[in-house]
Amino acid sequence: MPIKNFFISLLPQRMSRQVREIFVSTTLVNFALAMVMIFEPIYLYQIGYSLQKIMLFYLLVYAVYILIMPLGAKFSRARGYEWGIFWGSCFFALFYLSLFFITKFNWLFYIAPLIFAVQKMFYWPAYHAGFAKFSDVTEEGKEVSALSVSTSLVYILGPAFAGFIISNWGYGDLFVIASLIFLLSNLPTLITQENFRYKDFSYLQAYKDLVSAENRRSFFAYLGFGEELVVLVVWPISISLILANILDVGLVVALATFITMLITLYIGKLSDSRYKKSVLNLGSAFYAFSWFIRIFVVNQVGVFLVDTMSRLAKNIIMVPLTSITYERAKTKSVMSTVVFFEMSLAVGKLLAILLIYFALFFVSNDLLAFKLTFILAGFMSLLYSLL
Repeated sequence: MPIKNFFISLLPQRMSRQVREIFVSTTLVNFALAMVMIFEPIYLYQIGYSLQKIMLFYLLVYAVYILIMPLGAKFSRARGYEWGIFWGSCFFALFYLSLFFITKFNWLFYIAPLIFAVQKMFYWPAYHAGFAKFSDVTEEGKEVSALSVSTSLVYILGPAFAGFIISNWGYGDLFVIASLIFLLSNLPTLITQENFRYKDFSYLQAYKDLVSAENRRSFFAYLGFGEELVVLVVWPISISLILANILDVGLVVALATFITMLITLYIGKLSDSRYKKSVLNLGSAFYAFSWFIRIFVVNQVGVFLVDTMSRLAKNIIMVPLTSITYERAKTKSVMSTVVFFEMSLAVGKLLAILLIYFALFFVSNDLLAFKLTFILAGFMSLLYSLL
């Protein structure tokens, strides 16, 4: 097969208009996130908040999120997925602006998590339900992997661009620029009018689904996302202590993302085949290993190698896992399935936060605390293979 035809075979061919709009909007959102996400915990750490206080910050986020998430599903079923994404993007901007003003108003440390929880409430049920409903069942993996590659592209540019902005102008300019991009991300989904039928969504049923015996195996698999709390909060702070130059942090993350992007499309092709489960199992084991070896990272080369391995392994997991979740959503209730997914994920992150928060009462050395959280994340990563 010619190389050109091979690459074309890896791309989705039947992407619907709705998915294309979500695709463009999500790419813009991820570009803004690529600029700020890795620097968010570093910022809190550098302005004087301890690792334990930062854990408290995210504890508030996910405790509130679990309580209000079904309300976001009700909103999207009543007003449409695109409006859920719209308000989620607006609260993204508000959240990062609130982070900027934390240095002037300390009480925002307790308000910002509430804003972040509301952002998640609006955005994620709408995003996942829209993608699950309008994606093509015959090329689910390809559409998910294409979005992953698009995300990877902006995660190559975003961290390097953000590192440059912080080094030259500071965090304030970074948060303002990212907030503007969050708002602009709504243009693709609002250009055309969404057609939807009003449907109610039961708040209590969401919690019944969460604890039902039928969903128990999937629930434990999604608990694996607790490791994301470590990769999004603890790992960036650890990198910043190894790489003192913020610009270097951005460049290393960008290069690691570029390498993993090249393999993700092929993972999508495998995820549309009978090898989907095998790909997920391989990714879970590979990803757990990448967490365990972080314990020994002490220099820039080590950061680059382990971050590259970690990102590749997470893509190997996420493409088939997301594809399986969306396929199940099509055979059941789309919104109920994605709310169960998001709530299970949030419980996993809340569990990780609680374990880390209380462990920090007994561990005063941050470097030792980092290593313990990496071990925790490694064991949680193995749960993905249960799906």
